[in-house]
Amino acid sequence: MNRSRLLLWSLSTVIAAAVIAYLTVRLTVPPPDANADAAHSEASFHQWLHDNLEITAEQEAILHPHEIAFEEDRKRQREAIEKAGAALADAIRQSGDSEAPEVEAARRKLVEAQGELQRLTLDHFFAMKEHLSPEQGEKLLHWTQESIVDGHRR
Repeated sequence: MNRSRLLLWSLSTVIAAAVIAYLTVRLTVPPPDANADAAHSEASFHQWLHDNLEITAEQEAILHPHEIAFEEDRKRQREAIEKAGAALADAIRQSGDSEAPEVEAARRKLVEAQGELQRLTLDHFFAMKEHLSPEQGEKLLHWTQESIVDGHRR
């Protein structure tokens, strides 16, 4: 491969890595006023539970502590994702090479942090399901499945 093609290939790789890092951070890190969005999201989900699952007062009392604990876990994990995304951006900026070990390590940390948030969320839904009737549990699973599919269409 001649020198200009090698330079073009290297430059294209760096640009692609930068774009991927930017999009990853942009799509996974909440905006600065995410606390308002998170509160709205939590309120919307809570309302959805009442509107669609007909949660009883007894179920509400059981589920409320689970919701509070999950929200704390979710917030902590979002912060870890934000930190990992910033580390990936820094590694790309410093190395300029998508195949650099520090870029790959930072990318892996970001993917692990995102995967942990997914695990926490699914564990939370399945823990909630334990306190629902079979019909309510089916509705929750259906909603979860649709949310996953719709979330990937955005």
